[in-house]
Amino acid sequence: METVGGKRPVILMVDDDDKLLASVRRALSGSFDLVTHTDSEEAFAWLTQNRAQIDLIIADLVMPTLDGIGFLKKAARSAPTIPRILLSGNVSSISLREAINHAMVTRVLAKPVSVAVLKDAIDRVIQLKEPLKIPVDGPTPMMVNAAIDRADFRTVLQPRFRASDLGLCGSEVLCRIPSLEKEYGIDEIFDACRDHPVINRLTSQLMALMVDQAPRYRDLMENNASVAVNLSTYSLKNAEFLDLIIRFYEKMRMRGVVVTFEVPERQILMNDHQLFANALRLRERGIALFVDDFGSGNNSLELLRHEVFAGIKLDRELVSGTMTDFLDDAFVEWIARVCSKLGVSISAKGIENRKLIEKLQVYGITELQGFYLGGPVTLEEWEDKVRTNVTASG
Repeated sequence: METVGGKRPVILMVDDDDKLLASVRRALSGSFDLVTHTDSEEAFAWLTQNRAQIDLIIADLVMPTLDGIGFLKKAARSAPTIPRILLSGNVSSISLREAINHAMVTRVLAKPVSVAVLKDAIDRVIQLKEPLKIPVDGPTPMMVNAAIDRADFRTVLQPRFRASDLGLCGSEVLCRIPSLEKEYGIDEIFDACRDHPVINRLTSQLMALMVDQAPRYRDLMENNASVAVNLSTYSLKNAEFLDLIIRFYEKMRMRGVVVTFEVPERQILMNDHQLFANALRLRERGIALFVDDFGSGNNSLELLRHEVFAGIKLDRELVSGTMTDFLDDAFVEWIARVCSKLGVSISAKGIENRKLIEKLQVYGITELQGFYLGGPVTLEEWEDKVRTNVTASG
């Protein structure tokens, strides 16, 4: 098979299985020019220098550094018109949606895959000759930085509840950027700057605001004055910022508010020694760090082996799937039992109805959060609601 002008298609293939790559090179070298890598970071570096000559990118889901979906997401941003194939074993529905929506994967092939099946998939993808839709320009770190300069950010509070009796046990402090949210989703905004210094600037500004608001948190939640704060792994790995986190925790504790921190599973790399070292430092100081969106990445089970995390918060799509998907349901039930044996807290977000609450209570989930129980509100709205309830009961 040849592309326009008689040039053989150039295929970039990334897989940590040397034997598979060798087999593919032997079988397909007569049809394609194959460039193979076992290291996804090295592959991406090569891609950025040679993207003009590449016709197709193939990546394995499980990689020792940057996983296949993460690699293809970076490839989508760097070379958006090059089609992409993901090789996967038992990929979850959550990971599959991420591959399609964010990495814009053209096809997903289940491993083990024969060379004949792989060649057929390559032929079909290249023969389509339909360029991928270039993604619409998204938010940038500079946009976030400009919003900070304008003080165009605020916090909202989402209440958290004990699963046992649905009593209030704290809240999660969430950031909102009104001007940018007119065009972009808040997750999209944070994803654009999570590995940029601006995320440290935004988080530090939010921390300063929370210190000022701490007495009001305490008045609202009384003995349940506990707030959860989201962190980027970029921030957690920074030594200076880690010191800022510790000072912030101490300031909040002196004001009667306990702070816990959450870091998204998808940002955690198992070989990130600096991240785990800093997480251990927090644990040694009694500062609780949770894995957020647990079940959305590829390291879920491995993360439970580390003793640096105080608990996990299940991904909302996984939680929702317990009502409709047998595998999601079985996974959540099993993880709850494992966490109970390990003495690890397990929370669930995305609570949408009473039946879901009842199921999770049976499984032993310790904490619940979601719109059914209470959606995000501003501090002022929560205070107004409390005053109204006091007036009505008085």
